[in-house]
Amino acid sequence: MHRSEANELVYCLNCGAEVSLAVDRTFAVSDDTGMCFDCAVKRGGMYDEAHDRWTRAPSMLGLPEPD
Repeated sequence: MHRSEANELVYCLNCGAEVSLAVDRTFAVSDDTGMCFDCAVKRGGMYDEAHDRWTRAPSMLGLPEPD
């Protein structure tokens, strides 16, 4: 892993898994917070793989407010 990639690692707001907003398929909540793909889908998020974008955001109920 390159040093620049390590600087972009964040923890999933739901499960705490370490993910990269730049590399992994995550749901970005802000510039420096996000949710891993599995948690985003479990919380109702829908991802359109053909267009590489989220078509429905996951529920944020019960999660901490992002910084």
